[in-house]
Amino acid sequence: MTRFGAGRNVVYDVFEVLARLDADVLVLPETWVPHEPGGVVDRLEVAGYSVAVAPWVTMNRTGRKPELASPGEGSWSLAVASRFPVQARSDIPLRRTLFDPAGPRVAIDLTLDVGGAAVDVVGLHTSSRLWWGAPIVQLDGLRRRLPRFDGPALLAGDFNLWGPWVERLFPGWQRTVRGRTYPSHRPHSQIDHVLVNDRLAYVDGGVVEDHRQSDHRPVWARLEVRR
Repeated sequence: MTRFGAGRNVVYDVFEVLARLDADVLVLPETWVPHEPGGVVDRLEVAGYSVAVAPWVTMNRTGRKPELASPGEGSWSLAVASRFPVQARSDIPLRRTLFDPAGPRVAIDLTLDVGGAAVDVVGLHTSSRLWWGAPIVQLDGLRRRLPRFDGPALLAGDFNLWGPWVERLFPGWQRTVRGRTYPSHRPHSQIDHVLVNDRLAYVDGGVVEDHRQSDHRPVWARLEVRR
């Protein structure tokens, strides 16, 4: 598989990286979903995951957007994958922002059955148009549209925003993993986060020392449901 970005094409087996993480829940902010079968989503489903996908831009032979590269025809998408049974799914629209080459974006909210407890996982990917305030606009809108979670819940993904700002935008949520995630070859900022509410306990986590593969370093967290 090829990952496109940072001005060059790099051979990148996404599924191999995900298999090494061996996570029960995966949030994949930039997932290439080709029109033909055999992509990462298909391989995750074969491996036993349920996968929810929300395309944010479709790449065809005509009408390509020059700001976005692609390995062919398909969609760049947000995906949330789970080994736990999925009880429900809802999509939360993110606000449109200026100069975003992507189409309408949503956050995916999956309600999972985790050992008999209903846990909500919200996966997201905001626009990177930082100088126009896009991440702040979209995250503020998301906070206002989030349902009231009476049970355990977490928010995870590419926030495209630094931790202190994220904490201000989501009062009452705990920011778990701390570590630089971007750019992967020499990270200077953390813009990828896992937030939890008070019904989840943060046990352990970190940033994967990945220098070669993605332009972001993966973040992982081990969480427990507070009974």
